[in-house]
Amino acid sequence: MPERDHLPEAYDIHSPEDAKRLYGDWAKSYDAELEARNAYSGPREAAAVLARHVTDKTARIIDIGCGTGLVGRYLAGHGLTTVDGLDLVPEMLTEAGKKGVYGRLIEADLLQGAPLADDAYDAAISVGTFTHNHVGPSGLDEVLRLVKPRGLVVVMINVEAFEADGYAAKFAALEQARMCRVIATEDGILFGKTGLKGRILVLEVR
Repeated sequence: MPERDHLPEAYDIHSPEDAKRLYGDWAKSYDAELEARNAYSGPREAAAVLARHVTDKTARIIDIGCGTGLVGRYLAGHGLTTVDGLDLVPEMLTEAGKKGVYGRLIEADLLQGAPLADDAYDAAISVGTFTHNHVGPSGLDEVLRLVKPRGLVVVMINVEAFEADGYAAKFAALEQARMCRVIATEDGILFGKTGLKGRILVLEVR
């Protein structure tokens, strides 16, 4: 029997309950399926961008939609080790905990609000959460709430979703409202197997 390919299913979820079922089932095979079979390079590329912009190795960082901890692993490789992870799916958090790179792991639905104080972090990073049929652009407000003024947010968004799902319009609205400013934008490879790109934005919180 061929191995199950979860990736197409990830772009066809329609509720938090759908996400919990899919990612809960996927948690144990997630790293192997994405990195080995699909050349998932988004976590590595986004972590490198954050490391270029955050020079204080003691900076408090929150990994939004941390999943199994791939981003956290790459951040640790850059010497950024004061990192908490937040995710909706407990099975994914269990796998993230095994990597030993997070201080605190938080189970939360971003759209319902995280159980964390305003301005709790110096920086935030997110890869794979802001894409087709996942949290959606409105979840960016909660990310900005968690990061202190002049702190940084690095978010990598499926380039196909960037315009189609309203992310471009959301960033423009956030800048107009003086919630943040986009200080850098670049395209990186999200999945090497298909060449699918992800747009990486660096935001300074206001």
